[in-house]
Amino acid sequence: MRPLKTFGLILLGFASTLSIPVDQTLDAQTKQRPIARVFILAGQSNMEGHGVVDLDHPEYYNGGKGILTTVMRSPENRLSMAHLLNDDGSWRVRDDAFCWYRTENELKAGGISIGFAVYGGEPHHFGPEMQFGHVVGDAFSDPVLIIKTAWGGKSLMTDFRPPSSGGDVGPFYIRMLEQLGEAMEEAPNKIPALKDHELVISGFVWQQGWNDMCDQDATNQYTDNLVNFISDIRKQVGIRDLPFVFGELGNGGPAEQGSMKKFRDAQAAVAAKEIDNVTYVETTDFARLPENSPNQGHGHHWYGNAESYFFLGNALGEAMVQLLQGEADAERTKKSRVLILGDSISIGYTPTVQKLLANEAVVIRPMQGEKKAENCAGTDNGIANIDRWLEIGGGNWDVIHFNFGLHDLKHIDAKTGKNSNVATDPLQSDPTDYQRQLKEIVGKLKKTGARLILCTTTPVPTGSSPLREETSPPLYNEIAKKIARDNGIEVNDLYAYSLDRLSEIQRPANVHFSAEGSQVLGEEVARAISKALASENK
Repeated sequence: MRPLKTFGLILLGFASTLSIPVDQTLDAQTKQRPIARVFILAGQSNMEGHGVVDLDHPEYYNGGKGILTTVMRSPENRLSMAHLLNDDGSWRVRDDAFCWYRTENELKAGGISIGFAVYGGEPHHFGPEMQFGHVVGDAFSDPVLIIKTAWGGKSLMTDFRPPSSGGDVGPFYIRMLEQLGEAMEEAPNKIPALKDHELVISGFVWQQGWNDMCDQDATNQYTDNLVNFISDIRKQVGIRDLPFVFGELGNGGPAEQGSMKKFRDAQAAVAAKEIDNVTYVETTDFARLPENSPNQGHGHHWYGNAESYFFLGNALGEAMVQLLQGEADAERTKKSRVLILGDSISIGYTPTVQKLLANEAVVIRPMQGEKKAENCAGTDNGIANIDRWLEIGGGNWDVIHFNFGLHDLKHIDAKTGKNSNVATDPLQSDPTDYQRQLKEIVGKLKKTGARLILCTTTPVPTGSSPLREETSPPLYNEIAKKIARDNGIEVNDLYAYSLDRLSEIQRPANVHFSAEGSQVLGEEVARAISKALASENK
């Protein structure tokens, strides 16, 4: 993406002529400067941000239903929202992704976190910028700056009217560009991490529509106005194919008829034109019921529901990264590559590891299709598939974290080969076979040149099925640890780590762990891998 230069002068040209010359050349000094990626987030009140963080007054905020501190504790959200907090429970403030937002009363500038909403005082609200910032911040190694320009109650037909639509240019179209110019000029001075960086506009996000939806004429004109808006913004910043993402007006959920349906059809008509580098994000799935939300009378603000604003920002961010896929792929090639091999226990903890190490590494495990993880099972299966696994994505691994054992030590029916609960039936791989097969796997792993971490097999509780003796994991782990010692391989003793807390993290009479338990294991695995990566990069 090209950087936007001398923006203040450009705005003077806009104010007088609506025709903007843009310097599209970079001198040698500029080319050598580090860049910071700029994403412009614009719109009306849903972009301002009305997601409630922690207000739980029983009368005014429905007792805290649907607020961030409530929804992030639910099992389905605990993992996906864990990155919002520090280890001590305080709100995380990123030091590589920032927001610049001038409200009517103050300038808010700093690391991505809660609080970049329209309200002043203590931070109790957030908007789409928060999770959007996390998504793009994780996708790129360059610093990220979000410039947010948003005002409630504004239409595209009048307030944001673009020059190409004819008539008077919208006053908030002009204010948006003025604020963009101010941020491009001043952000490196106000945000120390951006000092000496060249600000490069990388994408534009538009979340707006309620006022146009309430006016039939505005709805009828919306498709043409938004097409003109996209074209004019691209001309304004001098980037012909500037990635542009716009979100559906999803408030209230599905609509089969009425003004909301007509307006959404007008939005979809823009997407149907298949303009290059433009993505339309459907958002109705993020709507929540008013009775499960803090602001039950504010349907135009997603009822203030934190899930709605979080998932809106997430979807907009993912759409932007997808438009910048080539650049995101290039960024990923700069990161370390980590391979996780293991059984279903590792399937459970891998997502946590991927999230925690997103800034350091690309963490991969074998998959069956796009969404189903492959179970690496026992050492016999490992021998059969290790060559294929090591070639995933071209190989070239920096760290390989691997585990085999839980399948090897289970009993199987000798006739059918199926799992068994009969103690006299043989083991899938007895200790002798396990040792021989694991040695063969380790031999192939060593040839990759990656830093290897052997993970011990986790405990077997009483009553689990198929039959595994509780005494087997220590026996097999000793075999595995001796092989590791003989080959100079680090050991991540997940058996010892989990043993003292099994009642809290493991399912009853089951070798598998609860969702919370898998997260706990994932945090420990991430620590081991992060330590190995730090040693590799010294």
